Amino acid sequence: MLVVDDEPAITVALAKKLRREGYECTTASSGEEALRRLATDELDLVVTDVRMPGMSGIELLQEIKRRDSEIQVIMMTAYTDVGFAVEALRHGADDYLLKPFNLAELSHSVARALEHQRLLRENRAFHEAMGDDREGGVSALERYCRQGIAALAAALESRQGSGSGHLNLVARAAVGTGARLGLSGEGLKRLWLAAVLRDVGMLAVPESTVNKPGPLDLEEWQLIRKHPQVGARLVEAVPYLEPARPGVLQHHERWDGSGYPKGLAGGEISLEGCIVGLADAYAAMLSDRPHRPAKSVTEAVAEIDRCAGSLFDRRVVQAFHQARESDFESEAFDLEVPGPDT
Repeated sequence: MLVVDDEPAITVALAKKLRREGYECTTASSGEEALRRLATDELDLVVTDVRMPGMSGIELLQEIKRRDSEIQVIMMTAYTDVGFAVEALRHGADDYLLKPFNLAELSHSVARALEHQRLLRENRAFHEAMGDDREGGVSALERYCRQGIAALAAALESRQGSGSGHLNLVARAAVGTGARLGLSGEGLKRLWLAAVLRDVGMLAVPESTVNKPGPLDLEEWQLIRKHPQVGARLVEAVPYLEPARPGVLQHHERWDGSGYPKGLAGGEISLEGCIVGLADAYAAMLSDRPHRPAKSVTEAVAEIDRCAGSLFDRRVVQAFHQARESDFESEAFDLEVPGPDT
């Protein structure tokens, strides 16, 4: 494996740790040097920094995956660079570590990545043995899965009268908030999935009800209130999407127990449910709706503060403010969710 960072102290420390655990490990001080190593060495895994002079870690990631999608890539980034980490996930990064991290986290991440690679290779061998000549096999499917999910979710948003901008805001707000609460790697992947798929259950609601200009009658309202449960059943049927289930099911639950579908309160609500619920409410307040005009950002933020401790977990509100001020409003955090026609 290869460790890439422009700070020699970091590459030396990480390589030493990995060698002690029995891995063959070399180092590189730049993306350009890493690509030269890639051309001559057989590599299973690359651990690389995001911010480096010359070729960035994101550019290195893209080139590695272009050459061999089965090489595992773990990204390292500073806590304030979480937007770059999300971009890395979109480009196929297999995991990432937020600096500063302890060496035990590195060990766990490397072990997970190599196990994932083993499964990918076994799947590829199976398809080859069965005469499956599709280019890339399972790895190609995995590489594009997240983009397909985002496109589907954006189409659903359009059906509901909003679009990719609304979806993008919910996803960015949720992931930024989650990062401030200490989520990383698989935790942020779960959160992103839950954010973009939160309303997939609305597929079971007639469009005439979804976009009804006037007040909903009791039957229509009851139908709307079922969409989290419908969505949870849909995602749990797909292994890749199943981790999104808590956030999809609980994003309309409220801290004081006044939400739906089950009226959960306080700690009964998953962290994903709390975060996606707040992000969804924030984006909704900034959107025009048939029954009310959009609020300004100032008004929406004030409403969230007013509801902290009643509708929303105070910890999540505090993390949301931290993320809004420094992360998810920035261009670097843009998830570039595709529109319904892409």
